[in-house]
Amino acid sequence: MSEQTGATNTTEETNEQSKEASKEFTAITSQEDFDKAIQARIARERAKIPTDYEELQAKAAKLQEIEDAKKSDEQKAAERIAAAEKRASELESQVVRAEVAAAKNVPAELLSGSTKEELEASADALIAFRGEQPVQKLIIPNEGNSPQAAASMDDWLREAAK
Repeated sequence: MSEQTGATNTTEETNEQSKEASKEFTAITSQEDFDKAIQARIARERAKIPTDYEELQAKAAKLQEIEDAKKSDEQKAAERIAAAEKRASELESQVVRAEVAAAKNVPAELLSGSTKEELEASADALIAFRGEQPVQKLIIPNEGNSPQAAASMDDWLREAAK
């Protein structure tokens, strides 16, 4: 029975405290009261945040160094291999994209897809959208004509002066 009485007393004390707290509540009626309430709330929240943030960052960096040192050579090699394979696959996809773009005469940036078939389908769709464009040839004036040889230096100077 004494256990039940102790639990009842605790409940009664809590109820009395909440009644006192409700009696102490006053509505905020001025800007100064509001500012004080906000400042008190900010102070409570700042008290929750650790003040030694830089120290915690240094500890985290040191922990990371320790974990890296504990890694075996095999783990480090596996990570390097994975990074190299990723880089190789990226380069392969860039090469395939460039090849398809050159073969279909479309900008590589506009192609979408990851496989050669997808890239070719994308290039075909771009060609269908813009219409077939004839390949432009370079035009060189007087192509195929041989220059006329000047008979003498005087003739050459006269031709150049014209």
